[in-house]
Amino acid sequence: MDDSTLHIAFEASLPLQQSIEEFIDGVPAQPGRCHLEELDALVVCFVDEVLSVFFKGPLQAAEAKGTSARLILGAMRVINRSANSLIGRLMKNTTLDEQLALARYFQNLRRYQGSKLYVAYPLSPAMAEKASLVFQASLLGEEDMGGLLVVMQAINDGAITHFMDNSVACLTLGRVNRALVSAARVTICKATASATQKGVPGMEANARTAVVRYFDQMLIRFDDG
Repeated sequence: MDDSTLHIAFEASLPLQQSIEEFIDGVPAQPGRCHLEELDALVVCFVDEVLSVFFKGPLQAAEAKGTSARLILGAMRVINRSANSLIGRLMKNTTLDEQLALARYFQNLRRYQGSKLYVAYPLSPAMAEKASLVFQASLLGEEDMGGLLVVMQAINDGAITHFMDNSVACLTLGRVNRALVSAARVTICKATASATQKGVPGMEANARTAVVRYFDQMLIRFDDG
């Protein structure tokens, strides 16, 4: 089995699925028309869902409370503020060419399993193998905390690369906006690192196992690679 086909993926909610397909299909069908309204609806829904999947979802699965849960939710709020600030500034002035580039970007994130639409990004072969081994060991009661933190951080880093960096790469930015993106990225990286390096070890063992099971279920191979 080819580990390079292993993705971190989540099934899109119906509103997100509709927004993705409307934007992806609409832009190339009418390339001369401005699609800012559809883009704005998509990006807002996308950010909300990504944060819910990567932060709220694991906590709910673990029924986590206390200091670790507050730390992770605090990180989520920091990321949400930074993301919303960038969205408000960058997306409102996108050109038709940039909207076309963003449509291609979202198309690359879209994967299907049967009739279900997933948002997904690939893991490297080495990290795919490590994630599979570390998660399975944890679920069997043989937790490797160091390995687990490496995998969780890699998943977070992958999300930042594929959900933030690759979308921003579709835009032509001036000096001021480049600086704002850079500052926001630093803030988001610090928040995710704090949630991982402090929040995960601070959980009770059974809660941590539930978080591992949650992310293990996000490891998916798709028929189309």
